[in-house]
Amino acid sequence: INIPSTHDFIRKDREGSNRGGCALLVNKKLAYKEVQYGSQIENIEAIWIKIKSSNIFICGFYRSNNYCPIDTFIEYINACMRRLRGKRVMFIGDVNVDQNNISDSKYKKLDLTLKAYNLVQVVQDITRYNYHGNRVTQTTIDVVITNFYSDFNSCNVLDDRIGDHQALKCEIDFSVQKASNTKRYRLETTLLLI
Repeated sequence: INIPSTHDFIRKDREGSNRGGCALLVNKKLAYKEVQYGSQIENIEAIWIKIKSSNIFICGFYRSNNYCPIDTFIEYINACMRRLRGKRVMFIGDVNVDQNNISDSKYKKLDLTLKAYNLVQVVQDITRYNYHGNRVTQTTIDVVITNFYSDFNSCNVLDDRIGDHQALKCEIDFSVQKASNTKRYRLETTLLLI
């Protein structure tokens, strides 16, 4: 992977494994800091950043079916949202729950949790193409979940592939107070799944 010099590559590898982990690619022009949400919940792969001078918190995550059951991930969302009450929050990552299969029990559990916190999942396109011989499956398992969708300019699935996943790019408008004036910024965050 070629990381542009204009961006920071923040990653969290799964301990003791060459699989899993998560990463965020963040433009260096954006004033942010990494924040830790220490949790007693095991098998959570997540990185948090806070946009400085704002109430925006972004979580890059990976939820593997074999490593983190959906109930554990929902418990993590509940813990985070209780802690971040009143803040603007965005989760961006691979949830491994197809957002197009609304009859699936994992989808239903996740959807109920999101609704409880006024969170919406905004990715509408296919994010993963998996080839099984002559058969191709198409799923939307890479997601952007947020409680401030009205600030989004766009959320797109890119043509760029990372493994068998498409990359996601979100553009968000927000204001940051600087000294005596307010400047308008566009946040671009790109999800990299490794």
